[in-house]
Amino acid sequence: MSEAGPRLTPDEEQRLLRCYADLKQLAVHCQVPSVRAAARAALAQVHAALNGQGLAYELYSADWPEEDKL
Repeated sequence: MSEAGPRLTPDEEQRLLRCYADLKQLAVHCQVPSVRAAARAALAQVHAALNGQGLAYELYSADWPEEDKL
């Protein structure tokens, strides 16, 4: 059986969670389309990092404005 890889420190985990929350707000509420799109791309990366650490955070595109779902 292989050893588990390095884990986030509690401080790193909190920073990542804050980043996730900030990006989610921008992804949903920012009025600038290019910033909204960039925030969503970054949010997907942070989501992958959280999942890789065994932290369950959902990424719901249903929260995003309708005009962006075309």
